[in-house]
Amino acid sequence: MTETKPRNAEDMAKVLGDMSSRVILEAVHRRARTAQEISHDYGIPIAVCYRRIKALEGMALLQRDSQIFTQRGKRRWAYISNVHSVDLMFNEGNLKVSYMLRNGYCSESREVLP
Repeated sequence: MTETKPRNAEDMAKVLGDMSSRVILEAVHRRARTAQEISHDYGIPIAVCYRRIKALEGMALLQRDSQIFTQRGKRRWAYISNVHSVDLMFNEGNLKVSYMLRNGYCSESREVLP
């Protein structure tokens, strides 16, 4: 299991502000997919897919669902989204992120940006 790093508002905004990360979360929201499937179906370079998947996994927004073996015997992981909802708000110099994971875990974090 991947070690999760603390989820603060700035980290969440950085990850969710990245288009590839958002596409990956959308791609695996309803069904598990491998990095190769995501790369092929959405045109994201495979190296970028793996980097974004690692970041999303580290923040517990994504998890490994199942292991798949290719015809050549290689192992591939299928990933599924843990996200139920995310709200990102910037108001009067404050960044606020609220989210709920599929398991019911809720969190809210705020940061005053310099």
